[in-house]
Amino acid sequence: MIRLFIISSIVFLQACSDQVVEVDNKKPLVVQLTSVAHSGIKPAHEFPAKVSAVTHVDLKFEVSGRLVFEDLVEGSQVVKGQKLAQLDAESFQRQVDESLTRHKDASRNLRRIKEMFNKNLISQRDLDNAESAFTLTKIALDNAKKELSYCTIKAPFDGVVGARYVENNSYIRAGDMVANLQDRSQLYFSFQVPERIMTANAGNQNIKATAYIIDQEDKVFDIHYVEHETTPDPISQTYSVTFAINGEVTNLFYPGSRATVKIEMLEQDEQVLMIPINALVGDKTEGFYVWRFNPEKSVVEKVNIEVSTLRHDSVVVAQGIKAGDKVVSAAVAKMRNNLKVKEYKAGF
Repeated sequence: MIRLFIISSIVFLQACSDQVVEVDNKKPLVVQLTSVAHSGIKPAHEFPAKVSAVTHVDLKFEVSGRLVFEDLVEGSQVVKGQKLAQLDAESFQRQVDESLTRHKDASRNLRRIKEMFNKNLISQRDLDNAESAFTLTKIALDNAKKELSYCTIKAPFDGVVGARYVENNSYIRAGDMVANLQDRSQLYFSFQVPERIMTANAGNQNIKATAYIIDQEDKVFDIHYVEHETTPDPISQTYSVTFAINGEVTNLFYPGSRATVKIEMLEQDEQVLMIPINALVGDKTEGFYVWRFNPEKSVVEKVNIEVSTLRHDSVVVAQGIKAGDKVVSAAVAKMRNNLKVKEYKAGF
């Protein structure tokens, strides 16, 4: 009898305990809600871009030979006219010396022939032959000097050694790539703009352009317009557009980096739906959503949304919610579907 009483007591206490929990669960959770409303912003477009140097050249020798000198440290700065690489020039110098000797002989011979011609001692043909020999030896000398100059590569502009493809004392054939030199006085951001956007903004120069490198979103740089194509790609119907960044920050990233360019139209206003960034849940991979308040049931509901862009501490919403909706804007991690809530209202 006593045992039966104890079991009955335990069952009764458990029932009471469950009933208390059930009552507590029905107590609304106080949450902070924000009304979704239209807001005027400057229209903006974002484009994936690729970073490139203003210009770059592949350095090559125009003659063959053994490399005896190179100053091509990858990533190092060079100045215009700096010697970067040189081939063994002994045979080329010898050719210059031989050509110079022959040219001097031809020059002396031409003077002698002219004196004799003026005295009517030789024919016009002899004079023509002497002049031809002089000219041919001059051409040979010029060619020999030019080939000697081809033994040395000098920097054609101030730049950075992007890559080195040879090692000292190796044999280099004419046309082999020796190194790549980049002009980073500016860096270009090149991207494709759809025809509809180009047409809608034709002639609009009152814009603000910024860019950031992928995975470095906290470092935003101002960029300026350089050029754009006026003929669209026949397949994609896009125009190639180029902006540039000033040289003082070009050492922070490299040609070939992937970037995002943002173009803001300063003369226009666009009405969009905006919510606080704290109300946003999710990511680009799985998708974004918010917790919308249902005033009829006093509960929150998970609603998937499409994010258009970020604006400082706010989010521009393309679809999923409408003006007048209220969304949870604090402690969103504690929310769940059909959770009873009560809007927090600050007292005075």
